[in-house]
Amino acid sequence: MMEHNPTHTIAPTPATDDGAAPPSNAVRSLVARAVREFGLIAPGDRVAVGISGGKDSLLLFSALRDLQRRQDLSFELTAVHLDQHQPGFARATFDHSLAALGIDCAIASEDTWSVVSSKLEPGQIPCALCSRMRRGVLNQWCQARGINKLALGHHLDDAIETFFLNLLYGRRLDPLKPATPSERTGVTTIRPLILVEEAKVVAWVAAHDVAVVPCPVCDSFPESRRRDLKQLITGFRALHPQVGASVRTALYG
Repeated sequence: MMEHNPTHTIAPTPATDDGAAPPSNAVRSLVARAVREFGLIAPGDRVAVGISGGKDSLLLFSALRDLQRRQDLSFELTAVHLDQHQPGFARATFDHSLAALGIDCAIASEDTWSVVSSKLEPGQIPCALCSRMRRGVLNQWCQARGINKLALGHHLDDAIETFFLNLLYGRRLDPLKPATPSERTGVTTIRPLILVEEAKVVAWVAAHDVAVVPCPVCDSFPESRRRDLKQLITGFRALHPQVGASVRTALYG
């Protein structure tokens, strides 16, 4: 399968009848493979997709909806957005994207931002703490509704960056896991995009002119270890364009 180059112009793909932008064949295949090989979704599962408004979670919902329609795999699918009361969140763009993609999304409201901001040391980046709190709230939301799977939009590039973060700074070989169960809530976090390179996500956004909402907090911190690693991996791709496929095989087979 030819890799999509996000810098090239891509002809729009016709949307489905309900306005949803379908995933590419490459994304469809990789998501189905992840679900099958890692046992991410079983018949009868109730799956909630955490929708942030960013490109990854929007594609994830479209891909799982497509999987639900195409595969002989009966599962329930819903979308949930956690309103963290972050200053500057582009609510109008978020609502527009949901409507354009035909996503009916529940809203959970929890002021995690006030808690996160009160705990930060000067110069500390809030992303790790914010992510843990967000996942905890969403797990509880799922548990209260009998939902047993929480799907998040981590893709292959996230997995590669996490692997190098753990290797270089954590001194351990610990890749991002396709599934992470929670003993406390009984909800399993799944990552169906874990085999999908970010370039394919960018290509989907361009193909369907999807309006995405950046995190108003993360993007205000220009320096981070993860951002540095993105540059490192870009350098790897200059040496070996198929580095993503190589690391995907090394980490996940």
